[in-house]
Amino acid sequence: MQTKRISVIDLGTNTFNLLVAEWSEGKHPNILHRSKYPTKIGKGGINQNKITDEAIQRAKNAFDEMNRISEEYNASEKIAFATSAIRSAANGEEFVRLIEENYQVNIEIISGEREADLIYTGTKNAVELNHEAVAILDIGGGSNEIIIANNEKVFWKKSYPLGMTRLLEMFAPSDPMTKGDITKVDEYLKEQLPDLFEALDLHNVKTLIGSSGSFDTFKQILLADGYQTNGLPESQFEIKLKDFFRLHQIFLNSSLEERKTMKGMDPARVELMVVASIFINHLVKEAGFSKLYQSSYALKEGALFEHIEKNTNKTATAVESKK
Repeated sequence: MQTKRISVIDLGTNTFNLLVAEWSEGKHPNILHRSKYPTKIGKGGINQNKITDEAIQRAKNAFDEMNRISEEYNASEKIAFATSAIRSAANGEEFVRLIEENYQVNIEIISGEREADLIYTGTKNAVELNHEAVAILDIGGGSNEIIIANNEKVFWKKSYPLGMTRLLEMFAPSDPMTKGDITKVDEYLKEQLPDLFEALDLHNVKTLIGSSGSFDTFKQILLADGYQTNGLPESQFEIKLKDFFRLHQIFLNSSLEERKTMKGMDPARVELMVVASIFINHLVKEAGFSKLYQSSYALKEGALFEHIEKNTNKTATAVESKK
């Protein structure tokens, strides 16, 4: 049975993520490599709907490295997905053409709804869902996707242009943030999210699962602090609410320099972590969530599983047609 290798690239607003996986039909994929690159593609232009020249250069530097790694692993295929900052930029399509021509990669500029579907696919392969409806949240730099779903279906989904880079550039808060800064962000979120809380109430959702990103940082900081994993699968991590609230207060009171020295802090999230924590706290308080989990899988893993399923179905159809 033929083994294939594929590189999957998530072109996020703050970070580009690379995943290299090996798979053969009927088997669970083996992830060979993961890396991330703080390209900050939305920095300096996201609220003006443009990708700056500096951001394009950072993206090219990241692709130089991702190309090298893909070749090192002999990946036969490269697929990439461009999200909020690129889809909303006036020069987004021009940027994608530049990258495709220079790095021989197929890039799909995806809608917020498609992004939500891929996040759901990734998360349900990481977290043991059941019949109970849960909320899945992916905090991005340009947008946040929220999905209400169980193990069988999606009940509701929406992409909000409320990513952390957008909020940070919109509010330009002090360092550390003042109480006034925090109140302004909270009030703005309250104005933007009434339909979400109606949907959460309608489906009686009590569990929030955060996919990748900022939730990874919460996990890493807790693990660095000696937190126990409670015997859950490696791809799933429970964040006790008391620990979340404790870290949230630490973030609110911290300066940029202090966050840089925190054990477990992802350097790519130092600037965005406070607003991300405010966003999560707002959801937890307003929706009354009683459980909080981190999923290690998100968009890129969802894209991998979708790709495998499509190729498996194609092979099955081809075999059937030869009979």
